[in-house]
Order: sequence, then structure tokens, then C-alpha cells
Amino acid sequence: PEARLAELVQEESPSLATELGVHAVRFQCSHDTLMDARVRLALSLVIDRTAVAQAAGAAASPSSGLIPPGVPGDEETDFRTAGGELLDNDPAHQEELLQEARRLLQEAGYGDVESLGQLEYLYVDTDREAAVAQILVDNWRDALGIEVTARAVTEEEMAAALRDGDFTMASAEVLPMGNDAECYLMEWQSTSALNTSRYNNSAYDTLLSVIAAAQDETARMGCLHDAEALLLEEGAIAPLYTTVTAWSLRDGLTGVLRDARGWFSFAAVREAEG
Repeated sequence: PEARLAELVQEESPSLATELGVHAVRFQCSHDTLMDARVRLALSLVIDRTAVAQAAGAAASPSSGLIPPGVPGDEETDFRTAGGELLDNDPAHQEELLQEARRLLQEAGYGDVESLGQLEYLYVDTDREAAVAQILVDNWRDALGIEVTARAVTEEEMAAALRDGDFTMASAEVLPMGNDAECYLMEWQSTSALNTSRYNNSAYDTLLSVIAAAQDETARMGCLHDAEALLLEEGAIAPLYTTVTAWSLRDGLTGVLRDARGWFSFAAVREAEG
């Protein structure tokens, strides 16, 4: 339950585990104005991810990249630690990020933000998603003067909008098929059926092809980091927050297992020896 999870987060319980999904803003990269990477990046730069994570609940933490902590990297560190922070969540840098966002819009020809046209943010109709949506539209209005309309939809309506490309921006949860960095990146390959953002970048496609064929793990890992960095530099996706989950066992029990997909199994739970 939410209340118990909040307690475990406060206690820094050893049972806490990062969930593999990443909550994000998905951009429609084929939209008239959002096809310009500078516009997408400007919208991403001014998001207050700390406030968004607070609105999402005690289990949420602001994202510092697309790939969350806990995903394997090289032999010594996980992928996120090795890759560092690709998203700047330092409040001391807020003004600097704001100026960069304004410069990008100016370069893209949108010094007058009204010329961006109608932008809409779709989200699934839940209290948590509504709270996050409100912070996002407030950020975009207060920082850049951009009026974005937030609209609640059902899960079925969201699925249809993503399938048909009938959206400008939408809430998203990036759910990898396995606990590997490549699983987070495959969605944005231009030929992927999952590429609802309609992102198309030949350099990114080349990196994904090299990753898929790589025999050397060090070279593969380097390309994975390059691909993640390129995706965020282009503003193809704006990661918001990751969440943790946890479990509780009665005293004297042990044996919870978690597989590479992040799924838990209690089949091996038994009385602890001694």
C-alpha cells in the first residue's frame, strides 16, 4: 500500500528496489513544430522534475537519464552511475536552463511562442497523472510563456492516440522487456513498431544497429551510452521520474526472488534457517 511504501522509503528499507519503468513525456516528433529538436529540448529543459516526482508520490525520484538506476552497466558500476547525470535537476541551475531553453526557441524561429500553435498534453485520468500534468503545464507557461492544454483520457483513448499518432505530447511509461539498457532504447529506432513518437534519426539507427551486432561488450556499452545521450540531446523523450517498489515478509521468512524483467516471485519463500 502507498502509506506503507512511503514508510519504507523513509526508513531506507533494504527491500526497496527500483522499478524498471520510467515515467516520461512523449513528444510527437512528426508534429509541425515538435519535429524541430530544439523545441522539444526547450520543453524538456524547463521541467521541474523534483516537483513532478513529489507530486507522483513517496516512491518517485526525479530522473537523471532515460535509463534508471539498477540497470547493469560494466563489471564495476550500473549503467546510470557510469553514464552520469544527463538531466540537470540542480535548482541552482534553473535560471541557466531557462535561458538555454529560450535561446533554443529563438534559434528555431519561435521567439514569439504563440506561433508554436496549439499544444496539448494527454494523460491517463488518475489523480497522480493529473497532479503531474498540472506541474508540467505550469512549468511550460511560467518559464516559457507556452500555453499547453492538459487533457485527461481513458487508457483506451491513450492507446488509440499513440497508435494513430494523434497527439502532440503525452504521458508515457517506458517499459523495457528486460533489465538491459538496449531494451530502453529500441523503441526510438525508426523501423520499430513501438516508435509512436515517429522519431527518425539515421545516426541513432546506426548506433542501434551497431549495438545489436556488437561482439565486444566494452564497445557495446559505449554505444549504449552514446545512444541514450543522443536521444536526450534531441529531446525525443523527456524522462520525468522513476519509482521504487518493495515487499514485506513476516519475521522469520526469506526467499523473495526478482528476475531480469523486474517481476517478483514468492515461490521460494520459506522459513529462514536458524
